[in-house]
Amino acid sequence: MDVVMIFNGLGNQMSQYAFYLIKKKKSASTRFIFLKKSANVHNGYELDNVFGITKKDTIGDKLLYFIYLLISHRKPAVVLKPVIRLFGLLGMTVVYEDDDYSFRHKLLEPSRGIRYYVGGWHSDKYFVDIKDRVLSEFRFDYSRIGAANVEILAKIKACTSVSVHVRRGDFLSPENYLKFGSVCTFDYFLSAIRKMRSLVEKPHFFFFTNDFTWVKDNFVEDDFTIVNINIGADSWKDMLLISNCLHNICSNGSFSWWSSYLNNNENKIVIVPKNFMVNKHIPDVYPEDWIQLSDY
Repeated sequence: MDVVMIFNGLGNQMSQYAFYLIKKKKSASTRFIFLKKSANVHNGYELDNVFGITKKDTIGDKLLYFIYLLISHRKPAVVLKPVIRLFGLLGMTVVYEDDDYSFRHKLLEPSRGIRYYVGGWHSDKYFVDIKDRVLSEFRFDYSRIGAANVEILAKIKACTSVSVHVRRGDFLSPENYLKFGSVCTFDYFLSAIRKMRSLVEKPHFFFFTNDFTWVKDNFVEDDFTIVNINIGADSWKDMLLISNCLHNICSNGSFSWWSSYLNNNENKIVIVPKNFMVNKHIPDVYPEDWIQLSDY
């Protein structure tokens, strides 16, 4: 049995759920479980609120979750070690995603015993065979976005719109900055905007961010619009708006990734930083037709 753990932010949860769908296709017994310790991170389990993907834990799910907590414990009590060893002998293991996010085709094979999958799984190579199914699961309810977003959406539809997603916030914390936060610099966004201007006639740039002050202070042009109406539990509405732009400029995060991936413009141009992590190029993260900038 395969068990995919869902946790930590809407973009991550979408990648994890897409991974679950392909595992489910290959093995009908596959389940997914929301990792409760991440309930207070970002906005908890968001797939239900955003896409109507409900999750009701059965008794079996609760048992599987309890076993996961035991076998994933880094420093178990002495009395638990024999139990954990027994679970291991019964084929109960945890598979963690490689730190370089590389695509591992072998992970698509059905598991023996019970195997828990913990990771982001941010490569479309995992679910390319069921892309239509994935896209059908991630459909927005436009009736819920509110009048302010309807107005922004109309502006997006009325021009050659380009989204610019600037993620800062938690990426600036000491632990995240050294791994993710210093990838998308001011120079990266300037280079990406310049590149887009060379490819698109009369673009209008719509900025989406969790740091409005920084964007307002650094990006001031007549063809720039800063969208600052969706925060907290409403952040998913930014993803809807971004996906409706004709073209996209991304930060190095799963929210940006999915916002652009859901863009159904057949001629879309998507610009991303070559390095998804600081000083680390990860070729499997981005679709092959996205433009990766390295010199900025």
